[in-house]
Amino acid sequence: MEFKDLGLGPDLLKALDGLGYVEPTEIQERAIPILLERNSDFIGQAQTGTGKTAAFALPLLQVLNPDSNSVQALVVCPTRELANQVCAEIDKIAKFTKFKTLAIYGGASYIAQKRSLIRDRPQIVVGTPGRLQDLMKQGVLQFHNAEYVVLDEADEMLNMGFFEDVQNIIAAFDKNRRIWMFSATMPKPILNLINKEFDHPKTVSIKKKTLSNDDIEQRYYTVMRKYHKEALCRILDTEPDTYALIFCRTKMETRELADVLLGKGHRVETLNGDMGQRERDVAMERFKAHKVDLMVCTDVAARGIDVNNLTHVINFGVPQDNESYVHRIGRTGRAGLKGISITLVDPKDQFIIKKIERFTNKQMIKAKLPSVNEIKSSVVTTELENIRGLVETILEKGDEFKLDDTYKIMEECFEDFEKDELLKVMFTWKFNKKLLALDNIGNLDSIKRGNGSSKDNVRLFMSVGKTDGLTLKILLDDVSHKFGLKKSDIQNVDMKTNFSFLEVPTRFRDKLLKSKDLRIRSRKVRFEVSQARN
Repeated sequence: MEFKDLGLGPDLLKALDGLGYVEPTEIQERAIPILLERNSDFIGQAQTGTGKTAAFALPLLQVLNPDSNSVQALVVCPTRELANQVCAEIDKIAKFTKFKTLAIYGGASYIAQKRSLIRDRPQIVVGTPGRLQDLMKQGVLQFHNAEYVVLDEADEMLNMGFFEDVQNIIAAFDKNRRIWMFSATMPKPILNLINKEFDHPKTVSIKKKTLSNDDIEQRYYTVMRKYHKEALCRILDTEPDTYALIFCRTKMETRELADVLLGKGHRVETLNGDMGQRERDVAMERFKAHKVDLMVCTDVAARGIDVNNLTHVINFGVPQDNESYVHRIGRTGRAGLKGISITLVDPKDQFIIKKIERFTNKQMIKAKLPSVNEIKSSVVTTELENIRGLVETILEKGDEFKLDDTYKIMEECFEDFEKDELLKVMFTWKFNKKLLALDNIGNLDSIKRGNGSSKDNVRLFMSVGKTDGLTLKILLDDVSHKFGLKKSDIQNVDMKTNFSFLEVPTRFRDKLLKSKDLRIRSRKVRFEVSQARN
């Protein structure tokens, strides 16, 4: 089937042709005919990178009125990056129409966004929950004539704690509105929202077997957490032509890892929530232009990143949940290209790998870290490859190759050396420090830890979970603030539906167990010593 067979208008088909889009993806082929009927709510379940934006943008542009001066449709996204991406995609598809779109998100000027709403009169607004609500409360953004609300990446909005905001936004629409929702997963709170707000929705669901792309080679490496940075550097040293997103759990971790990688000579940018919008834009521009090869980011900051031809997605530690894993790795192996996902896992977290495998219905490859000797060979070979062009130029130009006059100092210093002696000097000067460092640490695969948690940590049961509105950010913020921990002290968090597990230094054990007044989202929190890993 081709787009021309889906009942789309000539202006849209012309734009699609200019973009090189001929055949719709599965979610597009199945969703577009339903949405063009205009007579039902809709739920689309499909993984990241399957073309969900066009699946709802094309029907919207077909059914809305381009001559209207009112907002007719709202697209709600979890992050500003995704809002910008969706808005840009709609603009491309609407190239030969009169439709106007506007992206609204935090971190940008209120005044400019208000001005654009009043002056430009967009028919489609794409925004993030917080800023949308702010402008709604001020009366600047109204939905009196709006008929459609689209929830994009609904599960991510739930994970980020925006679900109450989403419900408030839906409540601002007329009861005759249509809700179109797209989500990679369907956790219980989303199912509850569907039962409460949707009117006999039609559903398109991509089968579970496609949650994990067959074009992605999924590997994991078992190595103690304290050696993750060294392990990643060794992997990168032996993975040629890597163009990758590296996911970390925290903003602090992104900065620390980026500093290590820069120190190892890698070209790196960072993307996290502490950065201003201009900083984030510059980082993304550099990454997309291949001025850097590695982007170290958090899940939240990376939502909406639209980058082609990623060779790798790397999880610096096991993702917080199965859904995050699917979202992350779905950024490589797109459009028929092959991709590689790499996950670094602490030995005590290996049970999570089994959970991911059951969720994706695909087995991950347990890979062996490159040995010290393999890394050494790669280091030397890579450096020699880097100077190949210089060597060829010197050989080609001979005596005509220009050098600074101070070259004579070096020439005199080594004039009595034989060839093998000179090579030894060069080799030791260039490589000895790094090779000795590798020897000192040794093969990371041979470094073992005992079963269970670190002797310095205690694993605790926590009486609240995802259905209570708990997110990783809320947990880290509230527990660290209440008990005087550093966020980095809270480790191996495993959030379940109705409860959670976490590890903290043993010295904080009694303080948490005796606590009686911690509340998260109005729910009283109780801690107990965990008797099991899961």
